[in-house]
Amino acid sequence: MLDLSLLTAQQRQAVTAPDGPLVILAGPGSGKTTVLAGRIASLVLLRGVSPSTILALTFTRAAAGQLRHRLAGMLASQAAEVDVFTFHGLGLRMVRLWAEQLGYATDRLTVYGEHEQREEIKRLSAELLPAAELHQPDDVVRAVDQLRLEGELGSIDGLGALTAEYEAVLRRRAALDFTAMLALPLRLLEKNQRALQLYQDAYRHVLADEFQDVTHPQYRLLRQLAGLHRNLTVVGDPAQMLYSWRGAGPWVLDALRTDFSETRTLTLDENFRSTRRIVAIGNAVGQEVAGGRMLRTANPEGCAPVVLCADDERAEADLIAGHVRRLIQRDGLPPEQIAVLYRTNDQVDELALGLRRAGIAYEVRGKRPDLLARKEVQDLLAYVRLALNPGDVLALTRIVNVPPRGLARLEGQLRSEPVAIEELPAAAQPLGPRAVASAQRLVQVIADLHGQAACRPAELLDAVLAGTGYGEGLDGRGDELAAHGLVRLRRLLEDVDDLVTWLAEVQSGDAGLSGSPSVVLSTIHQAKGCEWRVVFIAGLEEGLLPHGRALLDPDQDKALAEEQRLAYVAVTRAREQLFLSYCRRRTSAGELADRRPSRFLRRLPGALLRAA
Repeated sequence: MLDLSLLTAQQRQAVTAPDGPLVILAGPGSGKTTVLAGRIASLVLLRGVSPSTILALTFTRAAAGQLRHRLAGMLASQAAEVDVFTFHGLGLRMVRLWAEQLGYATDRLTVYGEHEQREEIKRLSAELLPAAELHQPDDVVRAVDQLRLEGELGSIDGLGALTAEYEAVLRRRAALDFTAMLALPLRLLEKNQRALQLYQDAYRHVLADEFQDVTHPQYRLLRQLAGLHRNLTVVGDPAQMLYSWRGAGPWVLDALRTDFSETRTLTLDENFRSTRRIVAIGNAVGQEVAGGRMLRTANPEGCAPVVLCADDERAEADLIAGHVRRLIQRDGLPPEQIAVLYRTNDQVDELALGLRRAGIAYEVRGKRPDLLARKEVQDLLAYVRLALNPGDVLALTRIVNVPPRGLARLEGQLRSEPVAIEELPAAAQPLGPRAVASAQRLVQVIADLHGQAACRPAELLDAVLAGTGYGEGLDGRGDELAAHGLVRLRRLLEDVDDLVTWLAEVQSGDAGLSGSPSVVLSTIHQAKGCEWRVVFIAGLEEGLLPHGRALLDPDQDKALAEEQRLAYVAVTRAREQLFLSYCRRRTSAGELADRRPSRFLRRLPGALLRAA
């Protein structure tokens, strides 16, 4: 149900705007998701647009899930017909649907994580790049990704040959990496007129969230999909643009207005999330990067944000933990409504230790959850990957001697020279008859598992445990995984519908586990799009926020503007209370050094703050 009377005048204007390209500039807490869902519901309920012709794209699974939930409340059963994807999720579906045209023999694809991509390119670099072209592995990966995204695969230099061979390896192994989830759909739409026509006909309305963080390849994808009907709605806020290092930037709005010259722009500037004092802090922090746009709110004034000063990082962690404990025990605040945000991952360990010393449960965002990071779980998931795709040579390398089957020497060989499963017995021949027999048994195990690949994910896990002997080894150890972790993994898989997509999310670190209510520890980047009743921002110091790299950047103004946007995003996550902390001294490179409060803290009006 869509009730327009519940929306403000600004929101109604955005929800009911006529066809054509539309930019919605939405400040923090202004009801961005409400407007995005409302616009989709308006198209269906008020204008008779078929929900199956609407595509909405987000950056994270959490944002996609939230949008689907809102749509379900407005459209009931019709909500399921609206396609809501992350950019990479849409790309994965497109590659699976067009696998044959893109050079794949199967649509059962394995997704490589960043580490696997890096290791494979590193291996190929040693073979294919002339000595004069050898660079740092990360530089080579970036160059290869750029060639793939730009479609420059015809280059005859060493880097071009490396790129072409890497893509050939992916096709032979029925594998994708995250770059392929954008590069291949772009290639499909830009070179296959039939595919382009089908997608443009299918999607009469395209909507994109967090438009300020769109990269060049993502913008090209949007431009192609919306090129026929020109009904492209984008929602974003330039003041929250955090990913310039990925290629995001103000250029994207200029590009949109050039390619879609009839574009209209609407603004949402009323904050419904935060108290008046927190909104004032946000305006003070972000006024220079918000293009003069100031947020307003009708919310109560609320508590004054608190400034915390500590002697060093351990004292800071204990000071924050003490306030968190009081909020939970004295004020009855649910732990999950409290977040501690920080600029760099280097800060998290001390903050986590402080919460641990105070006996407070916490959850670290931005790192793979502990269960999924365990060696045993990664081994089991490697078997699951092989069950889905026996051609996954990296998964085979991982488990060829796990559990031990007399193939340890072969494991070392496969790390430098991966082979397909059917080639395993031949590769084992130099190791003797017992190794060959063991390799043949493993081939049969994988074949049997592949025959069960259509099972539900949890049932496939049971088959892996029984068929490989791995389960017996866990039962005999009696450790945490055997007693609790395996139960949690199976319960997790019971909720998985699309195993291929879920495995891709695991590789990206985007698949999580539910647990007991916990305080959230998160980088500011990971906190984008989230909100909590109480937010602590740790390390508001020169050298941390703004980061030391920004202070040394040749283009310092641009670098500092990005740091200012980070500070703006951080303070606008809070709904009711905000704590801003800094240290007088902090350990850096093993030495305790004096620190200065951040310029973003120093410029805040003292009348808005109070000291602890």
